Amino acid sequence: MRRALIYIAFILSWLCAAAQSRDVVDTSAATYDTVQYFAPKVNPIRYFGSPFCNHFAEIRLFTGLYDAGVGLDYTYLPEIWGFNLAGNVGYANLWLSGGAAYRLSKPWSRYDWHLYANAGVCCEDGSFRRVRPSLEAGIRWASPEGMRGFCYSSGTLGVMTNFDGVYVTFGLGLSVGTLFSLILLFL
Repeated sequence: MRRALIYIAFILSWLCAAAQSRDVVDTSAATYDTVQYFAPKVNPIRYFGSPFCNHFAEIRLFTGLYDAGVGLDYTYLPEIWGFNLAGNVGYANLWLSGGAAYRLSKPWSRYDWHLYANAGVCCEDGSFRRVRPSLEAGIRWASPEGMRGFCYSSGTLGVMTNFDGVYVTFGLGLSVGTLFSLILLFL
């Protein structure tokens, strides 16, 4: 019985040593795999830089049940976060808003995608006597071409509200929007 316990102890110690040596090999391989395959927790634009434009200006149209009109939109987006300003003039209301913009694209993306969200005011009847809060959110697509950081062609699609109605916004970059309006003017 004593010999059987000694043999069992040797076999268990050998199994433990074999398991530990196998774990050491597996641990080093797992550490190597972790370093090689997992993405960093920081946006890659911080490492590689942004190949996209920084300034975006657009002519926009909005329409809804109670109002429709035109406006201008400007966004400054140097890397990942930036700001967005918008102003709209409608048949019944004047809209002014500002907020944040977030770049979704990575440095190797072919096109530049952004999300934007604004908070502001809606002046009813064009006067500042009846002011309502307003919210806006949307998405922007932009081409990477530009001059001195100013984007040639971009487009937005968004939704805004003054808690009285919901309005859809559609914007085109200044170069594309100007060309489009000149074509409509001469038709």
